[in-house]
Amino acid sequence: MSDDDLYGEIPSLDERSRRALMVAEKWIGEGIAGVAIGAAEDGGPAVVVYALDPTSAAVRSLPEECEGLPVRVDTGDAFRTED
Repeated sequence: MSDDDLYGEIPSLDERSRRALMVAEKWIGEGIAGVAIGAAEDGGPAVVVYALDPTSAAVRSLPEECEGLPVRVDTGDAFRTED
């Protein structure tokens, strides 16, 4: 596996992706553990929402798009860095 393989699905952060991420960060809270920019099914950028319960009211209230990017929900907890 090369370094290119590791980064192949990570889209670059253009201005639209940056704006979408800024909007989506406000969703973090009850039921939403984190947000990121990741890949949509078509390979383009998407707002990825990490939720412990993808059927929660918080997730159901999310829009289908954010700043023109599709919103994808994944089950997961917030990211943490190791010291």
